[in-house]
Amino acid sequence: MQVGDLVVQGNRVLKMKGGKRKPKMIGVVVAIRDMPAPRENEKERLRGFMKMLGRQVDVLWPSGHVSENFAENGLEVVTSKEDWQAAVDEN
Repeated sequence: MQVGDLVVQGNRVLKMKGGKRKPKMIGVVVAIRDMPAPRENEKERLRGFMKMLGRQVDVLWPSGHVSENFAENGLEVVTSKEDWQAAVDEN
């Protein structure tokens, strides 16, 4: 995943059950940051959980809202930046 990729919220980290399903909105990755280094006193289980979440990602949604600190593994890349730029350049 890189800045500029088009993404949707996936269910790889947390699966929601019941209730109405919202239509999947496509957002654009605007920033990616590494997770902070674990502190010495943190338990190994927490360290594993942080590793499973991946990097911190900020996403710009069509509504104009920016979701900050999204878990990288909670997003699915729909189209990479290179793919959608190539499609735009063709037209």
